[in-house]
Amino acid sequence: MENKDNEVLSLKGIVVGYLRHWKFFLVVFVLSFIPAILYLNIYPRTYAFVASILLQEEKDSGMTSLGSGSAASLMKSFGIGSSGGSSINVDDEMEVLASNRMLRMMILDLGINIIYYEPFSLYKMYREAPLKLTVDSMTVANLQDEIRFNISVTPGKISVKASTKLGKWKDKYTFSSLPATIRIGADDFTLDFDHDGAAGNTFKLKIKCLPASWMAESLSKNLEVEDVSSASKVLFLKYSDHSRQRGLDMLTTLIQNYNADVKSFLTLENIKIMSYVDNRIAMILDELAVVENNLEAFKKKNDMTLLEVDVTLYGESFKELQAALIEGEMISHQIDLLDVYLQDPANKYKAIPSVFSVDEGEKGVIMQFNKALVLREKLLNNSNELNMMYQEANREVELLREAVNTMIGNARKNATKTLTELKSREKQLMSKFKSVPEKEREYVVFVRDQEIMQGLYLLMLQKKEETIFTLNKKTDRARLIEPPYIKKKPLGPRKLYAAIGIMILTLVIPVGSLFVKDLLSSIIKEYKQ
Repeated sequence: MENKDNEVLSLKGIVVGYLRHWKFFLVVFVLSFIPAILYLNIYPRTYAFVASILLQEEKDSGMTSLGSGSAASLMKSFGIGSSGGSSINVDDEMEVLASNRMLRMMILDLGINIIYYEPFSLYKMYREAPLKLTVDSMTVANLQDEIRFNISVTPGKISVKASTKLGKWKDKYTFSSLPATIRIGADDFTLDFDHDGAAGNTFKLKIKCLPASWMAESLSKNLEVEDVSSASKVLFLKYSDHSRQRGLDMLTTLIQNYNADVKSFLTLENIKIMSYVDNRIAMILDELAVVENNLEAFKKKNDMTLLEVDVTLYGESFKELQAALIEGEMISHQIDLLDVYLQDPANKYKAIPSVFSVDEGEKGVIMQFNKALVLREKLLNNSNELNMMYQEANREVELLREAVNTMIGNARKNATKTLTELKSREKQLMSKFKSVPEKEREYVVFVRDQEIMQGLYLLMLQKKEETIFTLNKKTDRARLIEPPYIKKKPLGPRKLYAAIGIMILTLVIPVGSLFVKDLLSSIIKEYKQ
């Protein structure tokens, strides 16, 4: 109890000691209004910008199978999954939207990697600078250093001091009129008045030309991409800037570039599919021509005319068996096509076209393999091969490729087993029709081969039409729900921050000064003793 009383008395003494200097506290309190007022008046007003988008999936064209019968269900029974359709991974799309590559595209489109501001000013100009620095697209895309220009303009004389940040290069230029070309290394920069009224004025201006990747790295700190919930495909884009027009233009351009980038990627993929399908159609037409020529030669050799009437004697059961054999042969042929496609080294990192199978949803092995390829491609575009996420995605692709090969093996076994059983039943039925001439049985084989090739041909035509339909679609991946707008309450300068600063200065400066004063007095006193 005695120790506690001593501590209370000691604390009271400290407080009373500081209260004796209340005038000092009052003077500091009044003086602290000066930096607070400077903060509120000099610091650029910062605004918050918000936009919302809905991610839309690529929908199926809705076309039905063109004459392939029930092949779809039989293919599914063999375990062939589908690569058709698409499912959006919201987390992946958020990373793409906020990636350095997308921000670079937006920066280069708006030209905001060239910064204009007056000397000793915190405000960066946007579309109101009296001068304009123009750089060709190749130079600005490959820029690897920050280039600074200090410009002094008087009537009849323009002085320019140019320097680089990393290269430590400096030079001076003087021009009597604009436009003028400033050559730095192998790159040309063109300086001109942005509007006619600026030519007769006297002013000073600073310009910075930054690499787009540096600018993107800086802007990413002020850009947020958030989803509403894990089950929603609605994204909110938030950005802060002191220029009202620049913030709106940046969000608008970012969304437009994202849609254009997705469309470009899908167009490239569909063009690859179109090329493959066209090649397969040409090959199938050649094979079909051979089959039809053989059938025509067979008819002429055996003087056959109305064999269709004789074929009806086989009965309904034989027809069903033939249909099953045709479908089985089609599936077996498609399995071989898929195997050849996967074994081709040129297709190692290409998506498997959906022409090989029917839709089985997101759980299909081929669907997962194609998703993994798309994710690997995105990560490679946004980073490099040393990135851990890219290496993990690469391992996932290899594992899924093994799973696809296993699936093909199992499907081939199932198809072979099914065809063996069907041919065994066919043999049994054929033995029951001994009265049917051998030439008619050969005719059935020719017709079956013809129908198989026709079915594959129609299937390829359907895939071609679906691909053309996808190429001609105008739907954007990101549908604009809420266009970019400025929130009512600015982010800064905040009066609350100014008040907090006043309180801190009022307490810290007097207390610190008095403490140091007492400490120095005690040190001097001990030194004299």
